[in-house]
Amino acid sequence: MKTVCFITGQEDSFDYPSDLPEAYWRVWMPSKKLGSAAVLGREGATKRALQADIVWIYEPLCFAAHALADVAKQMGKQVVVDWSEDIYARHEQDRPYSAARVEAAEKTMELADMIVVATPGLGPVYSGVVRVVETVIPLEGWERKRPQVDLSWWSDGRQKLGFEKVAPAISDVMARRSIDLINIQFAHERPLVAGLEPDERQQRAARLSAHFGDDRNRTADQNLADFRDVFSSAIVSLECYLPGSYRESVSDVPLLRAAALGIPSLTTRHDPPRGCVEAPPEQWGDVLLDLIDSGSWAKLGREARNWAETRSTYEGYEQTLKEVNNAYS
Repeated sequence: MKTVCFITGQEDSFDYPSDLPEAYWRVWMPSKKLGSAAVLGREGATKRALQADIVWIYEPLCFAAHALADVAKQMGKQVVVDWSEDIYARHEQDRPYSAARVEAAEKTMELADMIVVATPGLGPVYSGVVRVVETVIPLEGWERKRPQVDLSWWSDGRQKLGFEKVAPAISDVMARRSIDLINIQFAHERPLVAGLEPDERQQRAARLSAHFGDDRNRTADQNLADFRDVFSSAIVSLECYLPGSYRESVSDVPLLRAAALGIPSLTTRHDPPRGCVEAPPEQWGDVLLDLIDSGSWAKLGREARNWAETRSTYEGYEQTLKEVNNAYS
């Protein structure tokens, strides 16, 4: 069996523990089971990558990633490029990638023996030999606590737009029910206190909280355990994107983490997995009240956990690596 090194091909990485970005799940986690890992630009990263037979580059959005792929091909190694978002539709949620980053990505993909994507919706975005390799979440330690916090929002930073659309409905629910909201990594408080009188704003703020990791003193794994502990007492998880192709194809890690804890998610994306509920922003208030008041969140939570159990092994990664081995050995 050939060896593999998973590489973070841009700045965001598991080396920034409080972020726990997508690279944590697409690079660091599979490397624990299947090979080694490195962050491009860090000392020794290129050497470590080129010691492997297969160089698996996650989001090669810089010319250093292209240079690594070029050297790897010259050395007779296989190159896999990995995507969990549509780089051409990123403007729907955030600042678009610069032309230079897109050019670097396209040049790297030209050298790739295979392109893997995190969701089926990304398949049509990229050309070449494309395989779907869904993100894995090992379930050890992912246990639900007794529900205490009503709503949680654990964002990876890609949900930067769209919250303003659902905030009025959430604010209305909070005005009608004794419901709290905790944000993990991405504060959404401002729209939820907008327009309130000073006394009301202070009362509302007391029911909102944001939890952040410690970049300097804790590892990414330690911060994950901390976030998981905070999140595990929620009744419903929230996920929100603006309409568009990005929303429908982006990684489902926010839904998957909640599901691993047996927590259902309310999302704006269409066709969500088991245990998740889709609703347009104007219906979020009614849906949230129904989930909480009817107790249906408990049944949905069990369905969500069942879905997460289908994503708890690295079989998809292993099959893909075997295909690369067989095709290019």
